[in-house]
Amino acid sequence: LLVIISFFGCNDSLFDNRISEGVIEFKVTYPDLDPDNLLATIMPDVMSMKFKDNVFNSELSAGMGMFKANLIANSNAYTLTKAVKLGNNKYVSRLSKTETQEYNESYDNVSVINLNETQEIAGLKCKKALLIFENIDMDDIYVYYTDKIKFKDPNWSTPFKDIDGVLLAYEVEQLGIKMKFVAYSISEQKIDESDLLISEDYESISIDKLDEEVELIFNDFN
Repeated sequence: LLVIISFFGCNDSLFDNRISEGVIEFKVTYPDLDPDNLLATIMPDVMSMKFKDNVFNSELSAGMGMFKANLIANSNAYTLTKAVKLGNNKYVSRLSKTETQEYNESYDNVSVINLNETQEIAGLKCKKALLIFENIDMDDIYVYYTDKIKFKDPNWSTPFKDIDGVLLAYEVEQLGIKMKFVAYSISEQKIDESDLLISEDYESISIDKLDEEVELIFNDFN
């Protein structure tokens, strides 16, 4: 035993029991969307997030695969990839850390109040925090996050960059639609490198153009 300890030294990774690779499944709801609205019938109700080696790929899919959105964040290279499939059209936009911060600038100046409350979500203990935005048009929100998943700087690419843990319950607003995510399943499993990449048949466009294409679809249903 002493030989083994002296060989490895004080290597904390040997005793790290956090989940470092796997899949998180989220239930997706739309608190402010009228259930009778045609848009509500085609919006995704599940998000799958695959993660490995400080990279995650969150995927939303609806309309029997006619609509698919991927968000891939790499906390090693600090790059963000946003991809959307709309029917036969496939678009991708790749952002640097600076470009990502500019993209999320409407979420700047947020105060994080860590609360002395915990809750178990999908089998993991989560801490609770209140986020108060300086932008008065944005509602305060509660989030739940866990430190039981091994992931470096997991929220650098999101509006929740000051939260030091993987989010398992939170809300965001995209294109005027509020979306609520709550994890219901976490499975530790091997993830293939290809699951964290976008295929080469996606057309590269600017992030503004990509959001414009998605907004056109949403406006048609509204």
